[in-house]
Amino acid sequence: MSASPEKKNQSKAERDEKRRREEEKDRRSVAAYTAVAVLVVMAALVLMVWNSGLLQRNLTALTVNGVKYTTADVQYYYNNVYSEQARQYLFDSSVSVKKQVYDEASGQSWYDHLMDLAVENMTDSTALAAKAMSEGFALTAESQSQLDSFAGQLNTAWIGQATSRDALVKANFGPYMTYDRLMELVSQEYLANDYAQSKLDAIHHSDADYQDYYRAHADELDTVTYTQFLFRASLPSTDADGNAIERTEAETAAQMEPVKAEQQALAEELKAKLEGGADPEILAEEYQDKLYSSSLSTSSTGAYLTSYSAYGAWLVDSARKAGDIELIERDYTSSYNYYVIVYEDRTLIQEPANDVRHLLVQAGNGSDPTQAEYDEAEEKAQSLLDEWKAGEATEDSFAALVTDHTSDTASASSGGLYSNVTASSNYEQGFLDWATNPARKTGDTGLVKTSYGWHVMYYAASKDPLWKQTTAAALRQQDFEDLADSVSQGWAVSRDMGISLVSP
Repeated sequence: MSASPEKKNQSKAERDEKRRREEEKDRRSVAAYTAVAVLVVMAALVLMVWNSGLLQRNLTALTVNGVKYTTADVQYYYNNVYSEQARQYLFDSSVSVKKQVYDEASGQSWYDHLMDLAVENMTDSTALAAKAMSEGFALTAESQSQLDSFAGQLNTAWIGQATSRDALVKANFGPYMTYDRLMELVSQEYLANDYAQSKLDAIHHSDADYQDYYRAHADELDTVTYTQFLFRASLPSTDADGNAIERTEAETAAQMEPVKAEQQALAEELKAKLEGGADPEILAEEYQDKLYSSSLSTSSTGAYLTSYSAYGAWLVDSARKAGDIELIERDYTSSYNYYVIVYEDRTLIQEPANDVRHLLVQAGNGSDPTQAEYDEAEEKAQSLLDEWKAGEATEDSFAALVTDHTSDTASASSGGLYSNVTASSNYEQGFLDWATNPARKTGDTGLVKTSYGWHVMYYAASKDPLWKQTTAAALRQQDFEDLADSVSQGWAVSRDMGISLVSP
């Protein structure tokens, strides 16, 4: 039986609609594939441009009174600030600074704080250099020599290595920095610093300025003498076989409680004995096997204590009296500490600070030397001192002698220099007695015996007391800030799009 005309028409219509839908589907597929291909090409182009450094070298990141700086420029300044702050252990360099809080109150991250410092430094450098040029101020001969030496190192340090000058610049000053731009930035910094130095050298502060600063910062400048006992509650991280012990937070908390209770009881027991008049030295011996650490009659500045200790604020409190005793608890990531602190004294140290150089001739292997080993070390030390006296006999030649012969590897690169040595410094008594002798004069030499061996000593300088050095540095910093503010007064500083590309 043949199909009816109506059915034929419907079938044809259905076929046409089906074909139309398939063609539409094909068009959508082609469009989709085309869009994906375009996106892939665009992503590849963006990646290519990014890796080339074209954006970082050309996109404006900061404008200082009309002077434009690129992302690469800001990155250079940011890296300098980052390195300086990291050397002071002010943040954890193993964790992104974007994830570390600088200011708890505002929530500002360390990245934002470092960026603020970089922008401030760039503003100061730009303003001071511009002021110097407007006054016809030129680089000093010393700075020009240092700048030439810096350029010479960049142009020669890479020779003989599997690298190039440009690669050396990128590795040390940012992946998008060029040699020419680096020299421009460094030259500007030298000019700004020289100009500032010339202005600051003309400023002289009176004794009244120093006393005013001291009165405002006594808690930082005074030296506090105290005794400390530390009991620490912690859990072992490995088992008897040396395998790492895994614990949940709940398990750690539960296992820590009895350990904390035990250490707290010991701390309270020792504190009670101190309050009863027991001798701290005798208690240090009695609790030697239970203490994590102890230090008797230790002296530190208030600035150090408040920055690096859990009990600094208590020690510098103006209410403290000799003999005050306190138990201070602190919870750390993997331990809980109980400090028993005895306040002894607080004073402003007025004794001069001393710079000395030393060359250590180690006796034997440095561990409990025999008399024969001491005698051998003394003979060698005397021989080296005689050798130095027979030559130029200058501080520089002594430093060179130290670098070539000392057993104290920690000070070899500095020519054996130890700065700001005072009677409260943490050195062996014989070393301290020689270095802090008030009769000492620049250029004095001698031999000193310690538990390490024999030291060939050179007295380099007598300097102001530490508090006065600290005050002088603070006053000079304030002078610099006042100068920088005055020359940049009214300047407009804007952060532009490129600043978002600065890497943390």
